[in-house]
Amino acid sequence: VICHRSGIFCMLNMFRSSGKSKGMSIVVWILLGLLIIGLTGFGLGGAVSGLAGASVARVGGQTVETEDFIRQLDRQRNAFAQSTGQAVTMSQAQLFGLDQQVLSQMITRAALDDQVADMGVSVGDQIVRDQLSGSGQFQGVDGSFDQTSYEFFLRQSGLTPSQFEDQLRRDAARTLLEVAVAGGVEMPDLFAETLLIQLAEERSFSLVRLTPALLAEPIPEPTEAELRAFYDENPDLFTTAETRVVSYASMSPDQMADTIEVTDAQVQDLYNARADAYDQPERRIVDVLGFGSEADAQEALDQINAGAQNFDDLVSARGLENRDITLGPITRDSLGANARDVVFGAAEPGVFGPVQSDLGPSLYRVNAILAAQTRSLDDVSDELRAELASDAAIDAVLDLIDPVQDLLAAGATLEEVAQETGLGFGEIGLTAVPADSGLGADLTFRAEAFEAEVGEERDLVELDNGGIAAVRVERVDPPTLRPYEDETAAIRENWAAAARAAALAEQAATLKAQLDEGRQFASVAEGLERRDFGPVNRNGAIDPDLPPELLSRVFELDQSASAVIEDLDGAVLVQVTGVTAFDPDAAENADRVEALKTELNSSLSSTLFQAYAQQLVDATSVSINQQLITDTLALYP
Repeated sequence: VICHRSGIFCMLNMFRSSGKSKGMSIVVWILLGLLIIGLTGFGLGGAVSGLAGASVARVGGQTVETEDFIRQLDRQRNAFAQSTGQAVTMSQAQLFGLDQQVLSQMITRAALDDQVADMGVSVGDQIVRDQLSGSGQFQGVDGSFDQTSYEFFLRQSGLTPSQFEDQLRRDAARTLLEVAVAGGVEMPDLFAETLLIQLAEERSFSLVRLTPALLAEPIPEPTEAELRAFYDENPDLFTTAETRVVSYASMSPDQMADTIEVTDAQVQDLYNARADAYDQPERRIVDVLGFGSEADAQEALDQINAGAQNFDDLVSARGLENRDITLGPITRDSLGANARDVVFGAAEPGVFGPVQSDLGPSLYRVNAILAAQTRSLDDVSDELRAELASDAAIDAVLDLIDPVQDLLAAGATLEEVAQETGLGFGEIGLTAVPADSGLGADLTFRAEAFEAEVGEERDLVELDNGGIAAVRVERVDPPTLRPYEDETAAIRENWAAAARAAALAEQAATLKAQLDEGRQFASVAEGLERRDFGPVNRNGAIDPDLPPELLSRVFELDQSASAVIEDLDGAVLVQVTGVTAFDPDAAENADRVEALKTELNSSLSSTLFQAYAQQLVDATSVSINQQLITDTLALYP
């Protein structure tokens, strides 16, 4: 609905100016309505067509099949869930943009496949067999190809052998193309060496901070002449920023939520619909590893119990990864009868078995025990009520879009729109610095206001918070120097701060002069809080309470040189106590230089091939069946 309405915005805007001057004819409205109905059948936005069948996209002569798209999206969801520690629903995946990310990747891959097919590049069956037999992922404990591991992987991936082997064949062909396009490209050796000379150089330094507490005497009271002079010399401190005064008619879901009434029955219905989520049985995060025989499994368990090896060692020896063995958080009923009592009978995490499973004799590792959780209606009533109100508020705001656009298209002013629809009407001043909250902080609202000409009635926009707004710039107030009489308190405060800073900078300069004469830092800083740092490089981390430019200033100084750095809190006296240059020709640095060369070459090759792949996508006909994607994703939790 949002997508379609956003598209309708554009069409309504085309008729906006004529609607204000001459009115919208009935014929035009009828034609517009038919156009909207026609477009809605295809969906709006992006390169979308009404493709039929099981392909979510067609790229040249290649297709992106729905099954493959969902499989890749599930992998992304699982990877995202593992990185965050939280399960990701399909709606959340769409909110995070995972579906578009996966679709983009698969379109790029299809464009490469299309190019490979046009070039007649392919690999033979023997290469595919070699890849399978040589993959550590499918090797048994003796190093030979393990059919059981292969079949387990296929079941976990939802692939048939022919599908997976076709993937291997395509991957190998794309690799040949990548080698042909970007293989062998190298950055000059001097580039890596120069980078390391710059980035790997390290420095040590000492510093003291001079604060107002160190002033021997308080800053004297300023005279009227001094305040006047400070005001005249620092006009920027007392000048208002250029301000766009903007009128607006707006409504946000938060504002609308205050008008929404949620009944106890609605809360109860939502609670009932989510009963499984609020009454979760005990779950355990479990991995499983199959063996050729029960004796092998028992021997492995004995070695684990004896401390001779661990479960991860067994997994690595097979060439497997965590995703190949994990069952994730599971309930007792998720396991076969043989494994239930073993896995859920354990009082704490550990490795248990052997147990007969679909993989044969297996060891189960319990990584964590998630206790059963029950949340009553009273526990979650407030959050369910807030969620229902929020959802209803969003729908209510969306329901305002059409009537507001109709009024705007017919020439209504913002005041009239607010009066007719209940939108809030107000005025706000915007400067180049965003506000901390509210409309002044909304990037969409700000962009609309700063693009508008004075007096121009702008079209309705959807805000970052899910609300809607239309703006009109009333005027632009230029920067204005505030009168001296209105700023006396601020002038006095700023004068005092500047006077303290100058006095501390003078003290720091006196100490620096002593360092320049050859005195030791410890002697000069006697009685002050000395702090020593290093060795650190240019990207090193220092305390956030120090001036942000301190580190860059340190790297401008020579050995034993010093500097005074002023900030709002006073002044900092710093002296370089050590410089460690990076020598790219030193034997101990050879590995580091070579590693950076390899990284730079790989980055160059990758960037070159990505640019090539993007050029292929841009030059290839791409059709996306958005409706099929939407309908398919709606089937998944």
